[in-house]
Amino acid sequence: MNWRDVKDGVNKTVIFLFAFVGILVVVGLFVFIIKESIPALTQVGKEIFFSIYWYPTYDPPEFGMLAMIIGSLILTGLSSLFVLPLGYIISFFLYNYANTFERKIIKSTIDLLSGIPSVIIGTFLFFYVSPIVMKLGAWSPGNLLTASIGLTILSLPYAASLMEESLSSVDQSLKESALALGASKFTAGFKIVTKEASSGILNSIILTVNRIIGETIVVLMVAGGAAIIPKSIFDPVRPLTAAIASEMGEVSVGSLHYSALFTAGLILLTISFILTLISKTVIGGKTK
Repeated sequence: MNWRDVKDGVNKTVIFLFAFVGILVVVGLFVFIIKESIPALTQVGKEIFFSIYWYPTYDPPEFGMLAMIIGSLILTGLSSLFVLPLGYIISFFLYNYANTFERKIIKSTIDLLSGIPSVIIGTFLFFYVSPIVMKLGAWSPGNLLTASIGLTILSLPYAASLMEESLSSVDQSLKESALALGASKFTAGFKIVTKEASSGILNSIILTVNRIIGETIVVLMVAGGAAIIPKSIFDPVRPLTAAIASEMGEVSVGSLHYSALFTAGLILLTISFILTLISKTVIGGKTK
């Protein structure tokens, strides 16, 4: 065995160990969260999923998360309605129309925006956007619309970059062939390249939605913090992430309240897992 074979074997072993450790960390995270959630799931039961009353410090306490689950889903859906079309429009312009200078400016702006801490965005929204939204009819500085604007700002660079990568990964000859056959630049990019990149774009959408539903600081600062089912975009909400972040530092370790917060985390992980599974299933079906 020569030195090159030894070096190759060492590299393979190191790569395998790092990959295996990564898998162990993910599995260990799931096991830990499930283990900590079991007391709440067994003692509280279905009240967690079917009650809207979250009063964990009352006597007796109530641990209903239905309002927070629905609030999280509505907030994620509204934010996605903002960010996904905007992300695609930006990515499509970068891929199909932008010249070198425009690409440099837009990509630099996206990179700059993605590097802004979420707490800075939350502060900006609280002082400058919330007063405007209140003039439009909101009765609380923190509300569904303001939080959605914040999540859009945070997620837009992520969505645009992923979608632009999906479009750029399509073989350039496909677009050139369409143009040679007389298709317009828009038709070649929108109907042909986008269709070919649909699996990558779908994966970008799922990853963006997962990022939105897991965001914490912005929703903690400007979502309003009320555990109610919103009936208007001006109503306050309390997403699951905000509940975990605001209460985890104050609960007694091992208490039922502590376990209920881990149940909220388990719900978020389950939603993320389902979205990822849907993405893999659809992408797998498209590649066959």
